[in-house]
Amino acid sequence: MKHICNISLLMAASLLLACNGSKDDPTPEPSPAPNPETRTLTFVLPDYPVDEGEEVSDLLKTRWVAGDQVVVHGEYAKDQVTVTLKAEDIKDNGRTATLEVSGLCPYKRDDCASTLYAEWPASAVNNLKHCFFYSCFGADNVQMLAACDENNQFKFHNLSSIISFQVDGDYDSYTLGARKDVPIGYEFYQVKITDKEKNYRQYLGNTTTTVTLPVVADGETDNIYYIPGGANLIAGYSIRLIKDEKVVMAYTNPDPLDLSIGSVADLGDITDLLEEFDDPIDPDLAKPLDGMGTANCYVVSEAGTYKFAAVKGNSEEPVGAVAETKVLWETWCNDEEVKHKSVVKTTMYDEGIMYFQLAEDFHPGNALIAALDKDENILWSWHIWVPETEFSVNSFGYASGCEIMSRNLGALVDTQPGAVADSRSFGLLYQWGRKDPFLNVKEAGSTESATFSGTDMKVKEGQMTQNEAAAQPTTFAAIADGATDWCSEVNLLYWGDQEKSAPKAKYDPCPPGYRAAGRKRAKIFTDAGSSITGWTVNADYWYFQVGNPVSTLPIPAYLNYDGRYVNNGTAIVWNTHMDADTPNISYCQLLEGTDSKKGQKQRPIGASVRCETE
Repeated sequence: MKHICNISLLMAASLLLACNGSKDDPTPEPSPAPNPETRTLTFVLPDYPVDEGEEVSDLLKTRWVAGDQVVVHGEYAKDQVTVTLKAEDIKDNGRTATLEVSGLCPYKRDDCASTLYAEWPASAVNNLKHCFFYSCFGADNVQMLAACDENNQFKFHNLSSIISFQVDGDYDSYTLGARKDVPIGYEFYQVKITDKEKNYRQYLGNTTTTVTLPVVADGETDNIYYIPGGANLIAGYSIRLIKDEKVVMAYTNPDPLDLSIGSVADLGDITDLLEEFDDPIDPDLAKPLDGMGTANCYVVSEAGTYKFAAVKGNSEEPVGAVAETKVLWETWCNDEEVKHKSVVKTTMYDEGIMYFQLAEDFHPGNALIAALDKDENILWSWHIWVPETEFSVNSFGYASGCEIMSRNLGALVDTQPGAVADSRSFGLLYQWGRKDPFLNVKEAGSTESATFSGTDMKVKEGQMTQNEAAAQPTTFAAIADGATDWCSEVNLLYWGDQEKSAPKAKYDPCPPGYRAAGRKRAKIFTDAGSSITGWTVNADYWYFQVGNPVSTLPIPAYLNYDGRYVNNGTAIVWNTHMDADTPNISYCQLLEGTDSKKGQKQRPIGASVRCETE
């Protein structure tokens, strides 16, 4: 057997009804059983099933060895016998051991033929007073076996599953945690095994979802935990490595892992899977971002901890029962490899508030963070926009009183004239009426996505409802021919109406203080480019200019209604106006060829957004 680390769990002041007894049981001590018996007993190790071509794990007990100790008992723990095996007792390649045992006090019942019960290892047995046909174990981190006699033969049953891993580093201990409150440890563990019944979880004492054990971190030695009774880790598990009583690294796997009794999960070397552990967010240090109103997007540009009300966008509707939060994806809006947690380091939810943190060494970019329920369904998500440079607002000669951002929503920098448009100035892409963004391309003229870290973007054919879109913020609803809207619910006001006095719409994608631009308030959305002062296009450098003072807009790609990137010199910038007569069409500023004009495009298209001030 390989080295097994000891587990240290809190023991309760009393063991509640363990083996049908307790510390304060008023039942008088039993009298010694009359005429203890001597019998020849045979102990048989389990026959572990394996798939064809596989071998039984060497983490399981497959051979008796000299010195192994087995507990045999009848009705009372007081009369149990500890049997120590000798080398001459062991036969059948180590699987069986036969020897004569004295002092046995059989327990006879009408409901089963078994009269004696056995457990291994003796060091883990925790039988109290009345044992009847129960076997009780403490919290030792060992494989546990139990059996009943059938004609003086004990065919042992395995009571454990196993999870093991190797790791390399400077650590003292680790905590194994089951996600979603699945119990993996107990203060004591009781089973009932007779020739009539096999109950592998007859009684569990004070369950726990985490266990902490010493770690061997040489990259070779197995760190093993035996899960009493097995467990179905329906939401995965986490391993946190500890140094000097502080968690320093962690590995989390959200995938289900069925560890039913007898199963062995060898995770291998997890060293390369570890990530720096995030210290819990201190709510007292959080800066509020929703002072001007809640939104689906928040802008931050410096390290620190931030917070906002966990409501559905531009509304007061709570998102629901939040069980956890996560960063869905991050991007630097170019072709560089994106380091995980470089834009948003960590997230947290507490009492109706979402918190997130930018590390001191944060990288400008965009991130999508989400609140999830206990089943890991996304309740709502928010775009965190971390620009590299400040943006400005100006009328840019569009129309009096209409102030527009100097860059597209999600752009990290402004588009600069005189050079090829930087992919960081492209911004993100939106299907008309959706609150959540999709990635733009990695460079001018490309049809390949910018790089990102996190959840993959998916393309799903067919319409979605707004609720489905909110629950699947990384799924693009593709309409093969663009003949219908991406949304199966017709609503002209998902991004608000044309009147600036109207409340900001629930699904508006712009940050507090801004809203999706209205067509009637800006000439850029109503007139041909040739009729606007300052109009020019530079197709070689992938930008065009309009207005006086001039506004420079990039010519990025867009996502076609079938989910493919198109980068052919056409630029599409959505506004809030939807064509009531043609429900698959909404209005935009459209650059096609050499002219910019009021345009119309199919709503499933993923295009740019440029926000105006509220």
